[in-house]
Amino acid sequence: MRQSFFTEAVRPRRNSRWSTRRRPAFVPRYWRNITAPAGLTNYTQRRDWLLVLNARRIPHILTTFRGREHVYVPPLLEFAALRELRDFAAEGAAAEPSAPPMHMHVSVAALLLLPLIVWHGMRMGWCPAPDFLPHPGGWLNVGALDTVMARVYGQWYRSITALTLHADLLHLTGNIVSGALFLPLLARLIGVGRAVYLTMLGGTAGNALTVVWRGTAVVSMGFSTALFAVVGALAGVMSLQRRGGRNMFLPVAAGVGLLALLGTEGERTDYAAHVFGLACGLTLGICEAARRKRGWPALPQIAASLLALTLPVLAWWRAFI
Repeated sequence: MRQSFFTEAVRPRRNSRWSTRRRPAFVPRYWRNITAPAGLTNYTQRRDWLLVLNARRIPHILTTFRGREHVYVPPLLEFAALRELRDFAAEGAAAEPSAPPMHMHVSVAALLLLPLIVWHGMRMGWCPAPDFLPHPGGWLNVGALDTVMARVYGQWYRSITALTLHADLLHLTGNIVSGALFLPLLARLIGVGRAVYLTMLGGTAGNALTVVWRGTAVVSMGFSTALFAVVGALAGVMSLQRRGGRNMFLPVAAGVGLLALLGTEGERTDYAAHVFGLACGLTLGICEAARRKRGWPALPQIAASLLALTLPVLAWWRAFI
């Protein structure tokens, strides 16, 4: 008579009925199955289990029955094997970096660029300016980033007001389109309020450093310094979220590549402001990622957005008085 590959072991259930469980014949009689009824779920689990059991020198047998793989170990080593496998799974879960939370309603960040359109429209006469504001014809003289007026006369508020001024419709459109692309990406990582706050802070710091660095009289304007601050903040946040050597520098390299691609076009392009904007944004992004990683407190999203919108209002109030 041909011997079957599987033997039968009969055990009673709690409901007093008898059932038949099948096991491979070559597995010792009292060895225990440490896998679930469904067996090993995938190749990765099979590889890891065998690796752990071999490393801990725990005798084991891998069998396949009805397309399901099971692992048997001696009864005296059952709890030791399960403990080693449990500890290995816990170490693997702790080693994997948890995915950072993604914020919702990020499209609101793009809507915060609408004041730039309204402000430019009032200056160009597309829509009437309120009566309590000075005549729009003089806004450019009091708000553009003039290095002489800033360094000699202390009008550093121009670092903020210059962000809201644009030379023409093409200049405005390019900044609005770029802002609508990059600002929601940053808001996705750190929230709408803090994204807008870092944008204004990075753009202001970039303009201020441009004034300090330049030794000649230059007048500039535009939101592009703040846009490259957004790119830098994105690179800073993403670089600190990555683990391991070269991977940390990939977002930074991408930011530099965008600077070379988008920040060097045109005869009237302010290269220095773009570079300083990217550098300031990168610094702020790294600080923001470090703060989030360590759980340090920060301005709430609403408070940060209100502060970001208040800064240009206060700067223009200072310019008009």
